[in-house]
Amino acid sequence: TGLYWFVLVCTGAGGLCIAQSIKIPREPRPGEFTKVIGRLMETSTARGVVLFANEDDIRANLSGHFSWVGSDSWGAKMAPVQGLEEAARGAITILPKRASVPGFDEYFTSRSLENNRRNLWFHEFWEDDFNCRL
Repeated sequence: TGLYWFVLVCTGAGGLCIAQSIKIPREPRPGEFTKVIGRLMETSTARGVVLFANEDDIRANLSGHFSWVGSDSWGAKMAPVQGLEEAARGAITILPKRASVPGFDEYFTSRSLENNRRNLWFHEFWEDDFNCRL
């Protein structure tokens, strides 16, 4: 995962200390983010937080205390920080360069259930895209 490689590179390079590594549950319970922020506050000298999270998982209420570095899941979107603008002030987000593959869009949009049986995942995509059950 992204977090694993990030920790590996940071500790190997010697220029960055990882004070804590906290996992945010996929479906957090009420109060979970408050608990995570509390754990982050336990390391009084830590001021930077690198966040690998889905855009729906972003919650923060410590404006000015931490500097946030966000992953590509929310780096190019406004919705994750709406209402949290003060906490997000000065945040850095990472968005890898994206490039389209020539011919892929034409190929993919020409696929159907009849001509794409070799891709086992395609029926799941089809159900989601067309909101149906096969």
